Amino acid sequence: MANNNQGHRSGNAFGKLANIGDNPIFSQGIKLEPGYLIRVRSRMHLVTAVEPITVDCFFTDTVNVGNASAATLNGTDSTPLMQYGGQSIQAYYDITDSDAAANLKGNILKPDFDSGHITFDDLEPFKGNLYQLCPTLPLQPKFMVKDTGDWHSLSDDSPNEGGTPIGFKGDGTVANTLHVGAVSGKLYVKHPAGVPKFVLDEAPEGSSGTARTEGKIEGINGFIDGSLSSQEAPNWDYCLFVEHGENNLPSLRFVNDSDEYLLDGRVRFIGWKYRILELTQEQINTFKARSGGRLRFKIINTTGLPVEGSMLGDYFPK
Repeated sequence: MANNNQGHRSGNAFGKLANIGDNPIFSQGIKLEPGYLIRVRSRMHLVTAVEPITVDCFFTDTVNVGNASAATLNGTDSTPLMQYGGQSIQAYYDITDSDAAANLKGNILKPDFDSGHITFDDLEPFKGNLYQLCPTLPLQPKFMVKDTGDWHSLSDDSPNEGGTPIGFKGDGTVANTLHVGAVSGKLYVKHPAGVPKFVLDEAPEGSSGTARTEGKIEGINGFIDGSLSSQEAPNWDYCLFVEHGENNLPSLRFVNDSDEYLLDGRVRFIGWKYRILELTQEQINTFKARSGGRLRFKIINTTGLPVEGSMLGDYFPK
C-alpha cells in the first residue's frame, strides 16, 4: 500500500523495539475533552467531539541496487545495503533474480539524506476541526563489533563518504555483534510554514552558520529525533495544533546525519482530531453566568513563539 509517488516503503520495519514496555500512550491532562472551552487566537470555541488519529508521513530516497545472486546485491549502494541483509533488501525493493542494478525509490534513506522542507497538504483539517498532533520518529537498532569496537567498517571513511555501516551483521558472526543502542533521523519543523519551531533565537533556521569561530555553536539546533520523541513515548512538549487553512500547515524537514542507512524513513503523528464550535459573545456570557461569573478555558497556541523574519515578527519588540 504505497502511493505511486512514494516508491517502496516498509511502513513499520521493526515494530516496537525490544525491551519497551506496554504502557499506554500518556495523554492525561493533554487531550481536550468534549465540553472543554478553548481559546484559539482571539476566538472562543467549544469542543464537541474527539477522536484519536495516527498519520505516517513518508520521506523517500533513491538507491542504486540490483540482484547479483540469491543473497548478493550489485549496484552503487550494494556494499552498504548488504550489511542489512541481502535477501531483506531484495524483498523490500521487489528485486527478482534477473533484475540488473537500477535507481530504486523507497523510504530507505542514505546517510546524507536531507529532504528539505516539505508540506503535506493532507494534514489540513476541514473547517470546524482542529488537529493536535505529536511528531514521533522510529528508532533503528544500532550494532557494533564486539572484539574491535568498530561501529562502521571496511573503510576509513564514514558511510556517507563511501564507507560501510555495521548494519545488523557486525563482522558476520552473531556471537561477535553487540547491540549498543538505536539511531534515528532528525526532524525540523516550521509551523505555520515559514516560522521555525524549537530553535535558538540567534539561529532561527536551525543552523549556526558555516564559519567555525570560537563564538559560534558547532552544529545545528531545533531538531526532534527518536530519543526525544519516539513512537512508544511521544513527547507532548513538541505537539502541534493544526488549524484549517493551507497557511497553518507545518513544514517538515527530515535529515539523516547518522552513519546508517535508515530503513524506515518516516514521521508518525499521534494525537487527536477535535470538532470545535465557535461561540458568539452571547453564548460566552451564558457560560460565564452559569459558572458563577468565572469562565475557565484553555488557551491553544497554534502559531508558536514569534521569531524575527516571520509574519509574527511585528509582535517582537525591537
